[in-house]
Amino acid sequence: MLSFRNLQTRLFITYSLVLILFVLLISTPMYFYLKKNIETNIQESVEKIVSGYSDTLDVGSTINNNVSTQLYINRDNSSYTAIQYLESIAYSKSTSSVEILQSELAIQNFLYLNAAVYQNIHRINLFTSKGDFFSNQKTDVDVLNTIQSNDWLKSVQAANGSTVMDFSEKDRWLPGNSGPVFSFLRQINWNSHAVGFLEVQFKASDMLNLDDLNTKKNAQVMILQAGQVLYSSSPEALTPSSQMLSDILIKTGISSVGSGTIKNDHGNNDVYMYQTSRKTGVTVFLTIPESQLYAPLYFVRNVILFSVFILIAISVFVYFILARILTHPLKKLKKAIDSINLDETNQAFIENKFHMGEIEIINRSFLNLNQRLQESLEETVQFRTLQMQAKFDVLQAHINPHFLFNMLGVITVLSDRGQQKAVSDTSRKLSQFLRYSISSGSSITTLKEEVEFANHYLDLLKSRYQHRLHYEFDIPERLLEIPIPKLFIQPLIENCIQHGFSEVDKQLDIHISGKIISNKWEICIRDNGVGFDPETLETLNGRIQDYLERLQNNEPGESSISIGGMGLVNTIARLHLMFKEHYHFSFGNNDDSGAYVCFTGYLKQ
Repeated sequence: MLSFRNLQTRLFITYSLVLILFVLLISTPMYFYLKKNIETNIQESVEKIVSGYSDTLDVGSTINNNVSTQLYINRDNSSYTAIQYLESIAYSKSTSSVEILQSELAIQNFLYLNAAVYQNIHRINLFTSKGDFFSNQKTDVDVLNTIQSNDWLKSVQAANGSTVMDFSEKDRWLPGNSGPVFSFLRQINWNSHAVGFLEVQFKASDMLNLDDLNTKKNAQVMILQAGQVLYSSSPEALTPSSQMLSDILIKTGISSVGSGTIKNDHGNNDVYMYQTSRKTGVTVFLTIPESQLYAPLYFVRNVILFSVFILIAISVFVYFILARILTHPLKKLKKAIDSINLDETNQAFIENKFHMGEIEIINRSFLNLNQRLQESLEETVQFRTLQMQAKFDVLQAHINPHFLFNMLGVITVLSDRGQQKAVSDTSRKLSQFLRYSISSGSSITTLKEEVEFANHYLDLLKSRYQHRLHYEFDIPERLLEIPIPKLFIQPLIENCIQHGFSEVDKQLDIHISGKIISNKWEICIRDNGVGFDPETLETLNGRIQDYLERLQNNEPGESSISIGGMGLVNTIARLHLMFKEHYHFSFGNNDDSGAYVCFTGYLKQ
């Protein structure tokens, strides 16, 4: 632990504080100044784009209103308006072909005149629901079918004379791909009844200059009308169920102008800005990924952070050189201390070049300390060895009773049936099982012996479950000699039987596999039973971690460390006692059915 009374610590802390203070005084005001200017410029550029789009749409709406007004007030030499001519055609009031031709020419002249006045208009259409169609541009489609086969006029009729804006990927009155267009439509009424429809079209490229967005990577502009996305510049349009669209509609419903941040459907932050036209009620909503919009700001920040890092790195290097020069004499003393070990014959000492009495005292103290540490270590190692053996014995003692009870029941049934050979074979296998499981020898064995023991155990279970039990071992020979705790596999197989298949009536498949992955070994036990339920998984994890902490801290454990059986928790506890931190375990449910338990350890080189 560093002490401020130490010269080296004082030098380090003082220099570091001065350096950090200097860097903060220079970089912090500069960063916030640049940050404010960059953010202001970015916001102004985005606001200009949104405002420009909104104004362009307002101009289109204004032109549509002007054309609509001219329908009613602009009279020809016969003192008739275009709406009157359209009414005469729509309701067949003209009695002669001459009058019909005169009405059509008057309407056509009206359209040409307005197209000449408003040259940014792409197309002006006047048409009736019966298929009468007039336009300043040609049309090559079935007009009546186009009018009646789509629902695009329903919203116009529902608006009852108000302007409705519409977007289409192409001009619906031309068969080819003529490019996307915006349309302003309204129902034309005369004498309290509908006469026809007015459509004023503008090319989308004239209304929205998307070149402004090319400098904003991944920017998206949307036009919203009546809670619906009328237009989106992104090829991935928002669906009605999109959370982002729901958030957008909430925000645009609060005020006519706004900005801020919003999460997109991918969970990332987008900066948004919108403006709702008071004339049309249409909202222009622009979103730009925050990481893209503020990329210049992030670049400035990264440059400043990198500069600070370089300054600190250079300063630490200079300090290291100075500290090495200043502390060289002390390192000699440290080297002498590091050479001390716990060997009783240790003769390490500090070089006493100047025959100082204090150095001799330190040498004698080192030797005495070494001897006391050696004695204390021997006592501690002996105590820990006995304690670990006792823990192994306690864990092993919990394994046998339940299985023994079941097998005695099987032997009793076989005996009652008069199957003496089966009774003899089962008794012999049970004897081998008990000899291995209750032997008081070493708590460590090899995987080969464990596999043989597990195979005997499954043979005994086969006598009980007959055809309902199927098992398979798939372990490479190289793994058979690795050391593992005794009774490592059998308790997990017992868990498969007791808990994995407690509520199913089908063949019990148990698969014991092993494999080598680089310098590690892995052993897995899988079944096709009911698996773990989420509550049991959570409880198991908690109980295992709690018990391992108790083992590590030498604290007394609970009287029972299992959940429905000793298998999993018991095995993990014994692995921890044997391998300490050099192992790994995992358990859970298979993708199809059943559960798995896997253990991983390191191969000895």
